[in-house]
Amino acid sequence: MTTPETAVPPLERAIELVATCQHGAVSALQRWMRISFREANDLMDQMHQLGHVGPVSGSRAREVYVRRCDQCGRIGKRAFTALEAPGVASITVCTNKAACRKRWPKPPADDAA
Repeated sequence: MTTPETAVPPLERAIELVATCQHGAVSALQRWMRISFREANDLMDQMHQLGHVGPVSGSRAREVYVRRCDQCGRIGKRAFTALEAPGVASITVCTNKAACRKRWPKPPADDAA
């Protein structure tokens, strides 16, 4: 059981899930968060008002305008790039290195030298 201080607000959790998966469907949000369709729709409408997802377009998923950096976890609308290497899954990282709060692990220093 989580305490009120550590519980993540539903809107923040919904933004994180949509930004990570890049899928703006109400039914997907409902499954991921284990909430009712009405609550998921209300969260998706709030995200639309904040500009994180596009408008309703019939039964199709909404367009997602936010992305999540796989390196530092930052969620935003701009300054992201996808890094791809042969045989490895692509990752999304911040374009501006100063934007990342966390860098890739540095190699250990040789203390014996």
